[in-house]
Amino acid sequence: IVSARAQTAPRPSLHFDVVSVKLTHTGQGGAGDEFPVNGTWRWKSITIPGIVAYAYGVSWNRVEGVPKALQGPDPGFDIVAKLPLKTSRQDFRLMLQSLLADRFNAVIHTEVRDIPVNTIEVAKGGVKLRAASGQCVEVEGSASLPAAQHRCHEVVSRVGMSQDRTITWEYSGWSVSMADLAAKLSNNGLVVDDTGLSGLYDFDVKIETHQGQDDFESQSNWNYSVKTAWEKQAGLLIDLSKTKRRPGTVVVVDHVELPAPN
Repeated sequence: IVSARAQTAPRPSLHFDVVSVKLTHTGQGGAGDEFPVNGTWRWKSITIPGIVAYAYGVSWNRVEGVPKALQGPDPGFDIVAKLPLKTSRQDFRLMLQSLLADRFNAVIHTEVRDIPVNTIEVAKGGVKLRAASGQCVEVEGSASLPAAQHRCHEVVSRVGMSQDRTITWEYSGWSVSMADLAAKLSNNGLVVDDTGLSGLYDFDVKIETHQGQDDFESQSNWNYSVKTAWEKQAGLLIDLSKTKRRPGTVVVVDHVELPAPN
C-alpha cells in the first residue's frame, strides 16, 4: 500500500453540549443512530473503531492503529450526547473528534492511500431511477420529521429477517445524488460514484438474500443479491465482488486509552 500523504488531525473546536460515556462488557456489537435524532445521539456498546469511523466519515475497515485489546466488542461504550438541533453532519463529526481527544486521549492522523473500492456504474439496460419529485423536506440538523414526510438528500435503509432466514434490506431516497448514495453504501468499505450522473433522483430498492451455512456462502449470496436488485430495480451496477484501486482516506490512531469516568 502506498501512502500518498499523511496529515495530523487538528484538535477540534466543537463539543457536545452534554455527553455521557459508560464502559460496557457485553461482548456483543451494539446499535444506535447513524446521525443524531432531535438533538441526541445514542449508541449502545459502540467500539472505539466505530466511534473513530463515525468521527472521520470512513468505513470501519479504514481505521487502523487501535490496540487489539481496545478494538471491541469488549470493551464497548454506551454513549448519550446532546447537541443543538441544527448541527450539520460535518459539525457532528467534529464533536465526535473532540470526544475522542477529550475522553479517550486519542491522537489521530489521516493518510491518503491507494485502496480497493467498489463502484456504482450505469447498468447495460440504462438507468431506471425516478427523477426527483421534490416530495421531500429540506431540513437542517437532526430534527425528526413526521412519518409521512421525507428528508431531502437522505438515503434511508431498513433491515428485517423472516423465520426462513431471508434477510430483507430496503433502501429509499428522495432528491438524492449518486454521491449521496455512494456515501450511504460506504459503511463497510468505500464506494465510488462512476455513473457520470449529475441529477437528483427518488428510488426504492429492496434486496432479499438468504443467510448461508457459513460466512463465505452468506457473503456470496449477499453480493449476488445486491448486484441483481440494484440492476433490475434501479438500472445501476454495484458489484461488491469486484474492486478498483482509488485514492482514499485512511484514519490512523496513534494513541488511545480507556475513557475517563463521567
